[in-house]
Amino acid sequence: MKLNFTKKYSIALSLLFVFACSVKNATLKKGAEMEKAGNFKQASELYLGVLYRKQNLPEIENALRRSAQLHISETAFTIANKNEKGDKEGVVNEYYNLNTFVNQVNAFTKNLDIDPQTKAIYNKNLDQYLISQYDLGIKYLSEQKFADAEDVFNTISRFNPNYKDTQKQLSIAVNEPVYLSGIQLFGEKKYMSAYEKWNEIYSREANYKDVKNKLQQALNERYKEGSYYLMQENFKEAELAFEQVKNINSNYLDVKNLHREAASEPIYRKAIKDLKKGKCRTAYLGLDEIVKRFDSYKNADELKSEALVCAEYPIIVESYRVRNSNGFESNIQNAVIEDILASKNPFVKIIKGSNDISSPYYNISEIGKNNSQLKRYVENSYFSTNAKAVLTIHINQYQLQEEPVRSYEVNGLEVKKLKARSGGDSIVEKRVVYKEYEKRSILQSNITYRLVEIATGKILMQKTIQKSDEKQIRYARNNDSNYKLIYPIRTIADQIMRDESNYKNLQTLFQTSDQINSQSLADTILTDFRKRIVSEILLFNPEE
Repeated sequence: MKLNFTKKYSIALSLLFVFACSVKNATLKKGAEMEKAGNFKQASELYLGVLYRKQNLPEIENALRRSAQLHISETAFTIANKNEKGDKEGVVNEYYNLNTFVNQVNAFTKNLDIDPQTKAIYNKNLDQYLISQYDLGIKYLSEQKFADAEDVFNTISRFNPNYKDTQKQLSIAVNEPVYLSGIQLFGEKKYMSAYEKWNEIYSREANYKDVKNKLQQALNERYKEGSYYLMQENFKEAELAFEQVKNINSNYLDVKNLHREAASEPIYRKAIKDLKKGKCRTAYLGLDEIVKRFDSYKNADELKSEALVCAEYPIIVESYRVRNSNGFESNIQNAVIEDILASKNPFVKIIKGSNDISSPYYNISEIGKNNSQLKRYVENSYFSTNAKAVLTIHINQYQLQEEPVRSYEVNGLEVKKLKARSGGDSIVEKRVVYKEYEKRSILQSNITYRLVEIATGKILMQKTIQKSDEKQIRYARNNDSNYKLIYPIRTIADQIMRDESNYKNLQTLFQTSDQINSQSLADTILTDFRKRIVSEILLFNPEE
């Protein structure tokens, strides 16, 4: 095994070496063609690309040194020509790019340099070029051509970042247009927009002019603006102004309290009016918003408690059954009560009522709501509970229908293992007939739920809903044989064979119960009904 591994390793190294050699040879060949065509820079870039991926390739390094030197000489000639033509910008740009190229090459092959004469030409032209560029940048600044000035001073920084006060002038070119924009916005009373402009400068250069003071000035003016709106009882605009100031500096003067007042006062005033009108639920929701947002404001917490007591809406939940409802009236009554309690609705209070047909609501039609029987029942049963409404759920229909069972005779094979006289096992197959059954149950239900105001008998809500669900089962039985020995059959070329692939499916049918769980049907219908009833009760607002 060790020898085999060594052999494989040697083969892999050999392949790798062959591949590396092929890449190197292809590069040298292509580079030589470029050099022959006079494309020395492109050839150098080709060699550099290979060396970036894999270093220590002497032949590639030598080729790079040769092509790079030729490119340096060629560019030096170009620089000399541009110098003779007085093209200062051309000289400095050519030299800058050449110097960058030399630095790249020297990362792999040392001692390449630009000749002194070319350097002298560059330095002479650079001085003159920077003088002209600096003057141009100053001119642009005086004309407020800030973008052009920024480009010029960035160019100067590329060649000499410490030239005169270039960095100061560059700062002016970048920041001054933003600073002036802030002044204009401030003059238009757009204080937060001005703040954003000046803050842009401050985050970049905190000591630029008086930008720090400008920020405080903008913030203060917006604060004063909010105070003015508050005095005018323009609460919406005051809240917005104070919120903007608070988001920047939550400790600025008295901004927290003023923001709370601007946001809370209109809600507080409305809540007091709603309480006087008896709209206690509406008042509670407004006061609760204040308390949740600000913890406290005036006596909002006290008024909230008062509003809740007033807004409580006790409801009696009753349900009435039809014959053979199988306890569904109790189930839906309990389910609705359970869900309303789980919702933790602060207003709805639940009183469990009857689930019997003894209530007159079961037999009294909507037209006869004012008859004496109903009034007596209300007086005797409802007033004593302090409930404000009764939710009645009538089970109009609850019918479980079981369709006749359908059965089919199916051929199968009984397979037994018997001991042969020789001591071995022999398999004996016998054709048998077993039965498959299909059974289907359908549950249908129809209910009417109604919310009635106890004091007036007024129907506040009424709806009839219905739903059905069904379940079907298949099972198999065989009375003459052990079902575990029975296999389904399949016919291939008129030959009956055991169907091994469907054996487990048949065994599942033999083990399936012949009874449908009707409770799961009832649960499905109950889930739908309770959801719809509870949703409407919780959304109902008696004050609207």
